[in-house]
Amino acid sequence: MELNCIFEVAVIGLGLIGSAACRYLSLSSDSVLGVGPPEPRDWKTHTGVFASHYDEARLTRVVDKDDVWSKLAARSIESYKSVEASGIKFHHPVGFLRVTPFYQEQGDTLLAAYETGKRNGAAVELIESGGAGYVNPRALVQAQLEVAAKHDALIVTETAVSIEPTESGVIITTDSGRLLRAKKVLICADAYSNSLLPNRELALTTHLVSVLLGEVDTEEAEKLKSMPSIIWRLHNHPYFHSIYASPPVSYPDGKRYIKIGGRSGNHTANRPLRSLWNGFTATAGRRKRNRSTRKSCIVTYTATNYPYIAAVDGKREADAQVFVCTGGCGAAAKSSDEIGRMGALLVSRGAWNHDLPSDLFKPVSAAVKRNAGTTPPQA
Repeated sequence: MELNCIFEVAVIGLGLIGSAACRYLSLSSDSVLGVGPPEPRDWKTHTGVFASHYDEARLTRVVDKDDVWSKLAARSIESYKSVEASGIKFHHPVGFLRVTPFYQEQGDTLLAAYETGKRNGAAVELIESGGAGYVNPRALVQAQLEVAAKHDALIVTETAVSIEPTESGVIITTDSGRLLRAKKVLICADAYSNSLLPNRELALTTHLVSVLLGEVDTEEAEKLKSMPSIIWRLHNHPYFHSIYASPPVSYPDGKRYIKIGGRSGNHTANRPLRSLWNGFTATAGRRKRNRSTRKSCIVTYTATNYPYIAAVDGKREADAQVFVCTGGCGAAAKSSDEIGRMGALLVSRGAWNHDLPSDLFKPVSAAVKRNAGTTPPQA
């Protein structure tokens, strides 16, 4: 099946960054196409692409040792209310607490994060307030796309399997065999971006992130309802540099869970996470051991630890047809609105239009950094 029209812009990949880009583009154009598959009904049997936003909680905060990520988060948080005008609530400003038992040691990031956060407007003393807390990533994506659709963006819930730039535009082929056309495409496909760039592969590396969902009953959830989101530094831990935790959050199965996560290089890291959860329940005075479930997902890092936002077809920005806005680096959920806006501005204006310098977001070719590992940034 073929759509007999040429869109001004097509966004490929409708996760957190892509849905934001789609919304921003739709605010200034009535010829926007979004292409991305829905969440699979059965994760276990699904064999296609898989997104990172299939979850109920991602921490959001301005306090960060990195000034760029702090700015991106601050601006995104400011935009949450306008996105929630869709009628879909996703932002839960419960506060954020950063903990370290060795803040006076050389190399610790607590004080640097505190000062950077304050420079970028964080309402922070011991606990960051304001908009800090957590967002529901599923609902955030839904809200972004709801606004885009209200502004006449066409959302095609299929997977783009290839793109072909031509003189008259870019032909997009989906997994159903449908052909779509756009003058420009913005690829926001994160780990799958290179599958659409066979001759221009980017330096992207993936890391396994282990997440533990610790079940709490109604009584415990009520006790912990004022709990802030937390990042806790660990000292010389064999698996994690730090861990994070959300307050109790309701999941689609009707249960409430505290989510605990941390970076890991292998699946065995569920054991220390589980021991941390058991320690938490013991500290909370729970006699019965609460159930927990482990989940894993893949996080995509760039060679620069910032998203790649640029034209990638070898043409100057004003003439380019293929752009990317990809690579969340494990920190993009809270900042996805501003990252998507940056990509949308670049594509729609054909030039860099942001106060942060474009060199920070310049892609690195896989050919330049072949087989070179990328170290995830420390929290």
